[in-house]
Amino acid sequence: MSGSLAKLAETTKRVINWLFKTKLGFYTLVVVLFWLKTYIVYLTKFNLGVEGSMQHFLLLFNPIPTGMLLLGIGLFFKGRKSYWITIVIDLVLTFWLFANILYYREFSDFLSMSIIKSSGSASDNLGNAIFGILLPSDFLAFTDVLLLIGLVGFKVIKIDVRVIKFRISLIVMAIASLLIGLNLTMAQKDRSGLLTRTFDNNYIVKYLGIDTFAVYDAVKTAQTSAVMAKANASDLKTVQDFLAKNKAATNASYHGVLKGKNVFVIHLESFQQFLLNYKSNGVEVTPNLNKLIADQNTLSFDNFYNQVGQGKTSDAEMMMENSLFGLPSGSAMSGYGTSNTFEAAPAILGQQGYTTAVLHGGTGSFWNRENTYKSWGYDFFYSLSAYEIGRASCRERV
Repeated sequence: MSGSLAKLAETTKRVINWLFKTKLGFYTLVVVLFWLKTYIVYLTKFNLGVEGSMQHFLLLFNPIPTGMLLLGIGLFFKGRKSYWITIVIDLVLTFWLFANILYYREFSDFLSMSIIKSSGSASDNLGNAIFGILLPSDFLAFTDVLLLIGLVGFKVIKIDVRVIKFRISLIVMAIASLLIGLNLTMAQKDRSGLLTRTFDNNYIVKYLGIDTFAVYDAVKTAQTSAVMAKANASDLKTVQDFLAKNKAATNASYHGVLKGKNVFVIHLESFQQFLLNYKSNGVEVTPNLNKLIADQNTLSFDNFYNQVGQGKTSDAEMMMENSLFGLPSGSAMSGYGTSNTFEAAPAILGQQGYTTAVLHGGTGSFWNRENTYKSWGYDFFYSLSAYEIGRASCRERV
């Protein structure tokens, strides 16, 4: 018995020495910590709807191949530089994971290239919004990185100055690539057409991992851009023919009823119809809106359901003004509001001799409104800078 314990102790000592004193051992330690951290985040921060033994296995397995491949870049460098480059790569991957934790909590989806490209147009109050949804446990995603920095910085992990043969590094990368292929093969077998008929990004992440999803989304975004670049005016004919054949009949109850009148459209953020004429402790919740609703010239549409995607408010505006749905990824206003041609309500009113204006209490750059409203045909846009009251005063009055 004592002999077995001695062998176990000796083996453990050798493993620890290998992990803490060799470059390949350090690389293995980083990969293992990255794998465990990512898997725990999958289980605790996302709601991926994992079902069945294969999905559970792939969720456990998928951080390993991409972790091996990306962190393996550090193996091609020498000495201390190799260690710190590996840690920096781990830090970048962790920031990506952390950003997705926050984004998923708010939107139940993962960050896409479209969202990243349009993030500048939605930066107003972004810092306050992030702090509003942060949880202390989110920062645990950085635990392994901080641990590695401490171990290397305090020389608990010894720098192995020996150069790993280029052939060994290539073998490690080849194994990682083979594992990625194996992951994809098992995923396709369990879920046929995984990458060709995607309707839920949760499927990509739970089968292939969050880093593979980033690559998949980048490729899909590039393909979409390539298709759009080849588009020409003749492509519209098919769309126009379809619209002509399927155009809904005019509703006689509303057709022309506002002709010759001034038109005011009130679009409210996160507002539900039941609040109109609703009283709390005998007090009207929306007294001014109630007066407007009671007017015989006011139309209130109580069967209107906003179809918002990642563009949120901008998607609701897109549908209201253009009768178009938002995009499955990103914001149409941010991505295409400047360059596309729209058949929007303000432009149609302008053709009838109206002067149109839009008033919004946010900055003009938010959701690219300043440019998009011009594309929609608005003559004037009054953003936050047009009002005398400051943002703090606005909040107090609300």
